[in-house]
Amino acid sequence: MNAQTPRRIAVIGSGPGGCFTAQALRRHWKDAEITIFDRLAAPYGLIRYGVAADHQHTKAVTRQFDRNFGSEDFRFAGNVEVGSDIDLAELRDAFDIVVLATGRWRDRALTVPGSHLDGVLVSGDIVNALNTVPRPNLPMPEIGERVVVVGAGNVALDMVRFLIKTASDYVDSDISPEALDAYLARPAREITVLSRSPIASAKADVAMVRELGRIPGVAFTVDNSSAAAEDNTLGRKREAAFADLSAIEPEQTRAEVHFVFGATPSRIRGSDRVESVLLAEAPAGVSGAIEADTVISAIGFDVNAPGHWHYAEEYDFAPSDGPGRLECGLYRAGWLKRGPVGAIPANRADAHQVAKEIIADVESGRCPIGDDPGGFESLPDALRRRAVSFADWQNIDAAEVANAQPSRVRTKFRTHAEMLDTVAELRADGTAADTPTAPSQPLVKG
Repeated sequence: MNAQTPRRIAVIGSGPGGCFTAQALRRHWKDAEITIFDRLAAPYGLIRYGVAADHQHTKAVTRQFDRNFGSEDFRFAGNVEVGSDIDLAELRDAFDIVVLATGRWRDRALTVPGSHLDGVLVSGDIVNALNTVPRPNLPMPEIGERVVVVGAGNVALDMVRFLIKTASDYVDSDISPEALDAYLARPAREITVLSRSPIASAKADVAMVRELGRIPGVAFTVDNSSAAAEDNTLGRKREAAFADLSAIEPEQTRAEVHFVFGATPSRIRGSDRVESVLLAEAPAGVSGAIEADTVISAIGFDVNAPGHWHYAEEYDFAPSDGPGRLECGLYRAGWLKRGPVGAIPANRADAHQVAKEIIADVESGRCPIGDDPGGFESLPDALRRRAVSFADWQNIDAAEVANAQPSRVRTKFRTHAEMLDTVAELRADGTAADTPTAPSQPLVKG
């Protein structure tokens, strides 16, 4: 190993941005020890906890990451939160290179008058409940029968698809049974989707629009803005997809979805709870007041939410398409770099670009590598004891699969503590695999 080859690399965050970056660095530096830290006991972040439960095919990308973690010097260290369990500076002292890939997780909330009323929700709270995010584990929010969804990107379509599906649509999924049962006890009947853009300029993927049309028992109507939209092939395909939706005539209608493009909410009206949404502008023929008992905001993520970067407050994490380097030896990747846009393929492309940048910085001598800093084994003993290894995660994974309810691929543990209890029990009885990534010491909870 020459002097310009890093010995120890740390990646903070085991979602797609972090895993793709680590994977690309491993291909180039095959002898480097790579440790991927995560505050949760389970890896894969957005893939496990953000991808819709009825899109299991999308989650299959984790299989390639599983193979990486099978290498003895490619380590998962879960249950370790940078900024709480260890300072970023201390971590940097132990590794040649540190990549931050912690994503962005706080939804942008509506700011119109009335946004404080009961019944105004952010989409993330629903996604978290359906995907059983464990830290913290939150119950499924109450959703009424008349719902307004604000936004027309892919997250908004995820919300619509969830609102109009039935229990049979979740066969072979990993959806939370508690959350699904709570919703289906009284599902939505009338759903209005508001987009300030015309159809052609909206952010929804055409494939996701067409997916809505394959759900039986749903009637769709579409009103489009008369404002000029950018004329492009994708926009025309999107317009055609929505036209196909509106042409569907179900034999029996159990839910109605009304898409309104070119509509801007101005106020949410109600005394204590949502009663209606007032529009500042809308296409001709659309009422300026929509009756509702639930409003779901699906307008993206707050890129400057307070407390996001408690582990590195001195750095600027404004979204950027520029370099991932924060300073020599410290980089950012994924949504933490670009902002919360793009799906998994976009994260892969960004991760590969950041990896190329890191490699160029090291091999050009711009960011030289010093003496061996020690890596994971040099970290405090208490932190190494608390770390959940990949072998530990495999035992959590096996327990979830074994606990699966009928017609489900798994039933996730509801809380972080339940995961740690499972790890501790298996370590105590010697069931946990004896690999270099599985500490032999008792688990420290936190």
